[in-house]
Amino acid sequence: MKSRVLPILNATGCLILTGLVVTQWRLERGHLRDSKNLQGELAGSRETLTAETRRSASLERDIAALKESIEATQQASEAAIRSLAEQSSQAEGLQTELATTREQAAIQIKSWEAAIAARDAKLKDLNTDLTATRARLDEAITKLKAAGAR
Repeated sequence: MKSRVLPILNATGCLILTGLVVTQWRLERGHLRDSKNLQGELAGSRETLTAETRRSASLERDIAALKESIEATQQASEAAIRSLAEQSSQAEGLQTELATTREQAAIQIKSWEAAIAARDAKLKDLNTDLTATRARLDEAITKLKAAGAR
């Protein structure tokens, strides 16, 4: 009997070892499958990282361009404000100068009107004197003709 127990124990041991090998093999296949899935996910994550890195760099360039644009716009706005202030002060100066010139022109026109009125009065007086002198001259000529005819 002893001789029969050993082969049965040996066969049972072989079956148990075979079961263990098959179980280990299946576990190893599961781990390989999981490893391949994780490698695929890692590759996808790397691609996503690369795409997001590119997108981030692009957005940073856009932000830098926008900052430059805003700065240029602010500088242009400040220059326009300075220019407008200068033009406003020039306009005020020109308005003051125009008002002064109009006042001077009004004074000059009044002076000319007075001078013209004085000239007209003098011309009327000279015309009156000339008419009187002409009348005396005509009278003197008439007297001379009368004296010459006698």
